[in-house]
Amino acid sequence: MTRVLSAAPIAALTFVMALMLAEAVMRVGLVPDDAVRLWAGASTAGTGDVPIGRIVAAYPSIPFLSTTLVALVTPVGTPAPTVVAATVFAIMTAFWFVRFCDVGLPTWAAGIATILIAFHPMMLRAAVGGPADIFLAIFLFMAGSALYDLRARSTTSEVMTAALALFGLTFSHPMGAAFTFATVPFLALAVRPVLIANSASNVIVALLFPTVFGIGAFAYVSWVFPGAGWSYFAAPAESLSTWSAGVARIFGDGFTGIPAINASLVMTIVLALGAPVAIAAFFWVIRRRPLIAPPAVFAAALITAAALTVATGLFGDPTSLAVAAPVLAAMVMTRVPVVRERLSIVIPLLAAGWIGGALSLALVDPATASRVSAVLDGRAGDHERADALAVGGAMIGRDGVLVDSQNAPAVVVGRGGARGVFDPSSEPFALALLLTRLDAPFVAIPDPQSPTGVGDRLNKAFPALYRDGAAGYRAVYQNITWRLFERIRDKGVDND
Repeated sequence: MTRVLSAAPIAALTFVMALMLAEAVMRVGLVPDDAVRLWAGASTAGTGDVPIGRIVAAYPSIPFLSTTLVALVTPVGTPAPTVVAATVFAIMTAFWFVRFCDVGLPTWAAGIATILIAFHPMMLRAAVGGPADIFLAIFLFMAGSALYDLRARSTTSEVMTAALALFGLTFSHPMGAAFTFATVPFLALAVRPVLIANSASNVIVALLFPTVFGIGAFAYVSWVFPGAGWSYFAAPAESLSTWSAGVARIFGDGFTGIPAINASLVMTIVLALGAPVAIAAFFWVIRRRPLIAPPAVFAAALITAAALTVATGLFGDPTSLAVAAPVLAAMVMTRVPVVRERLSIVIPLLAAGWIGGALSLALVDPATASRVSAVLDGRAGDHERADALAVGGAMIGRDGVLVDSQNAPAVVVGRGGARGVFDPSSEPFALALLLTRLDAPFVAIPDPQSPTGVGDRLNKAFPALYRDGAAGYRAVYQNITWRLFERIRDKGVDND
């Protein structure tokens, strides 16, 4: 109990820092694309106007459902995704501190190690990325720890723990699903050799059964509720081409000529630079196979997952997997006894991992690195994203806003929720398109010449609205990309 209380200051610091960082990066438009889609989708579901079938069948299920629940029970305007991410982040940080103390680290060393790992650049990126990335981190840690237990004992409880960790990975993030699939070829190395010799198939089936059953159940629910499934996390591979292009510019188009191999090399470099303590621990215990196999399987699965997602294009870009570097460092700190006996070397190695993580961030996430560079130069990191967030902020306190939030989910994020927004799934939006008639209290529309405006449904139905406005409406806010119109109530004009 004393150790839990002693972890409270670190947890509180982590929670506050996560909230502040998320607010800062959101203001300048640095939130990852997939995270924005998840935030907007969960906020929309949190209004209570979305059918339960679409909520149950939304993916990634764990972060989506948790964010939706928080959005339902918190006051209007609460940034539910940020709160969920910061809370889970704080709990994980407190858990690491307690575990470090439990395995014998002095309090001062446990505190320093926790701060260096929790505030690792890749971990901070996950916190900014939202609930999906943070749940990915916590389930990666659970899976890695379970690998150590499997190798040591492989009893029923250890097998079930590992199976539930793989299940959590699959339904926490698309890259978690990629990691689960990539783990399958290496599971034989994760358990005790005697079990593989006696009943290899039974062990593998037990490890994968919850995940396979969950995938089948999810597929069935998605079939029962058509149009759900990926509706709130649509096309996770949209950012893959951008990521591949960024990596190609860094390495050079002639580096290997095979994008999947490039992805594997990138993830290998990220692990080496972000978790040098794991490399040192590998050589310290190289003759002790029960301590070597688990991190080796973890790293091999991670590198394979990066190649798998690029080769298939099914899971998105591998950037989110970079959080495995600080997770691997935490695994080694809690599971390898010799590491805890060499604190004079380990603490500097953790500090070097922090620096290496900052350096490798530009390698694994070139798009964000370029946006950060633009912000540091005084320019908008992503001016269209920043404009969408800004018009969303201008909508706060205004109910009945007609806007194509599916085309620009950052609008919902900037508003802090979807209450009072008429999105494409609402009846007022459908009627406006069907009758080609505006009757909503407010209308937000992007410049039809901008990338956002090209796919906007309102622009297609009202091509002159952005430029000329509409009868009975006046512009109350505008920025480079967006204009927000308000209906003039006192004149009683009928809008055509």
